[in-house]
Amino acid sequence: MMARDDLDRMPRTELKESNWTPEERTEFLRRRRGRNWLLLAALGAFSMMIYGIALVKLHEFGQMW
Repeated sequence: MMARDDLDRMPRTELKESNWTPEERTEFLRRRRGRNWLLLAALGAFSMMIYGIALVKLHEFGQMW
């Protein structure tokens, strides 16, 4: 019978060889890097928007200075 720890553990992933050509891998990495920069920009813009709203609200109600 399997131990309780064996049932709670996530299944192991098996590493297999990639069928990608070096050009496909390079293209994938280039696109992923682009998506990462886009995500960083989107998160930064969202953070700045929240920060701006907070500044306006705090200043509006006189609690900032």
